[in-house]
Amino acid sequence: MMKTEYRNPSSAVFALVAACAIAGCGGDGRSGDGNLSVLLEAEETIVDGIQAGTGDESILDGFDIEFSRYIATVGLVAMNQGNGSNAQTSTVVAVADFTSLGTPPPELTSFSGIPTGQYTELGFETPAADSAVVNVNSVDSSDVDAMIANGWSYIVEGTITRISDSASKEFRIEADVPAIYTNCALEGQEPGANVSRSSSATVTLHGDHIFFNGFPEEEGNVQRLAQWLWDIEDVNDDGVLSRPDFEAATDVGSLFPTPPEGVYELTGGPVSSIENAWDFVRAQLATQGHIFGEGECEWSPL
Repeated sequence: MMKTEYRNPSSAVFALVAACAIAGCGGDGRSGDGNLSVLLEAEETIVDGIQAGTGDESILDGFDIEFSRYIATVGLVAMNQGNGSNAQTSTVVAVADFTSLGTPPPELTSFSGIPTGQYTELGFETPAADSAVVNVNSVDSSDVDAMIANGWSYIVEGTITRISDSASKEFRIEADVPAIYTNCALEGQEPGANVSRSSSATVTLHGDHIFFNGFPEEEGNVQRLAQWLWDIEDVNDDGVLSRPDFEAATDVGSLFPTPPEGVYELTGGPVSSIENAWDFVRAQLATQGHIFGEGECEWSPL
């Protein structure tokens, strides 16, 4: 597994059983007075878009990106206090549009009446949607039904605009990305999350990974580029760049040039071999899970 590390974006037995029935949590049989609410958070790139510019977090090759929808399934939170001790798991999978999570952020799941202390091993997944998925912010039922029927983890829609002439193109990504994130940690703090009588943790999705020039472990090696998306041909001429168009874009060397001609590095990602633009998109989507905004997680191969 590799790590993603990028930027910011914010006791009674009956009671325990009832809480776990609602939240879908389970453990190793030990109870306590710890309570943890796991919240959903979107990086600002999803809400505000990504602007062209010369800054470290800008699109460097002259394009603006705006997201109109960023629907994702997130859940199956699991954690323990090291070496599997006091293991807690949640069966809850939520679907949410991360462009409109609102304030306060919605709850993904919760753990009640569990041992307090540091849960040093924490992870979650972006599994395929199924009929038990919880709709946390009124995602349109037709979108949820489509995700369940097709096994998608994501519906991402947006616009790419070329700054030089204000021309724009629409894109839509409907993808299965069953990523598993483990050993999540925020730099400078103990790994995982601390559970007290009233505590919270956030699961964060980033919106800019599909514009990264590879799969680096350190933020300083990242460049954000969008020319590849602009160069995709609308092969079915429907006015929207979508999966058939991405799959037809097989000239990987031109779209994602590697040194010395370009700056892309396509090895080391969740997809072992990038054969077209669709492989690149799925691979990048599988790296964008974080905790507490910028806390990194190890991710699994797809």
